[in-house]
Amino acid sequence: MKKTLKVSIAALSIGSLALASLSGCALLYPNWGTDQNPSTSQSPSASEVSPTPTDSASASAAPTIGIAKFNFIDLSVDSNTGFVSAVVEVTNAAEDGGKCTFVLSSGSVSKTVAVKAEANVSTTQCYPAMLPTAGFPKGKATVTVSYASAAYEGSTSAGVTIP
Repeated sequence: MKKTLKVSIAALSIGSLALASLSGCALLYPNWGTDQNPSTSQSPSASEVSPTPTDSASASAAPTIGIAKFNFIDLSVDSNTGFVSAVVEVTNAAEDGGKCTFVLSSGSVSKTVAVKAEANVSTTQCYPAMLPTAGFPKGKATVTVSYASAAYEGSTSAGVTIP
């Protein structure tokens, strides 16, 4: 008899535990407190609103171009060779594919050299430019460098003296 009583008490305990667990499902049921069943209908109700298309930015919008900032690494005149040497970096960009254009001008005389530019750690460095001084009058001249890429553009100038 003792064995039967223990089994009955154990079965009663498990049953009440299961009943308590199942009654807790009402707390997790999303429609608790209502007597309606979820709808299985696939047709939209009268309160649903269809999404309306909105205007968005087009993919063809022009990208913004940054203004290039410069640093002359070297700008010197070599009277023995007859060239102005210029090395310039764009300090606010580190990218490949840009182009640097150097213009040496004095009065009505000017000469232009275009070179490639490439990324150099945290800057973009223009290849060294050699501008011939032949045909220029002695005295003050200006070296203007322009940089252009898909993301940046700009120019700056510096003065040199042609001996």
